[in-house]
Amino acid sequence: MINSLRGKLLKRTRDGVVVETAGVGYEVMLPGAVASQLDGARPGDDVALVISYHLIAAPNRITPLLVGFTNDVEKEFFEQFITVAGFGPKVAARALTLPFATVARAILEGDAAALTRLPGVGRKRADDIIHQLKDKVAAAAFCREVTAAPRPQLPAMQEAAEVLGQLGYGRAEVDEMLTAVAAEARTCATAEEVLARVYAARRPKR
Repeated sequence: MINSLRGKLLKRTRDGVVVETAGVGYEVMLPGAVASQLDGARPGDDVALVISYHLIAAPNRITPLLVGFTNDVEKEFFEQFITVAGFGPKVAARALTLPFATVARAILEGDAAALTRLPGVGRKRADDIIHQLKDKVAAAAFCREVTAAPRPQLPAMQEAAEVLGQLGYGRAEVDEMLTAVAAEARTCATAEEVLARVYAARRPKR
């Protein structure tokens, strides 16, 4: 199984890129949000991709599919995303045209309208994404920064504040969200637990 690729960019394709490593050209599908990060890359440039490897069954054959990302957090997000019914790897890769942090924030806020901006995602499918991933993705996968850079260990509330900042919230908004859950969050050992409480507090009442 292929976990990562590092090599020369041979060419771009409609859905991604071809990367040559050790004399072999690998065709890699890229979600739109990842492809946009490689806009400056030209044939002959060095590229490095983290790979999500899949086998696609078709009549009389099985075809490997490599989906590429710039870091492990993007890959983890994608692999959670394809657990939603109706999202195979190809469909999910074509749907994820918005930045991953934007999608994560929409899930965190329960913002189905924002998710319908993704190609092929209608209101019902957006609701399904929120229902199935609100705790897994919003509170866990994106408790780390959207880049692969390591971060120092921080107290849970402080780390949660940094994560919310990464998702695009302003300082005053972050302070308001954390103040609202401060009493119950004092016992939280991790940022994931704090974010879960923030999410629960902001979840629309039905």
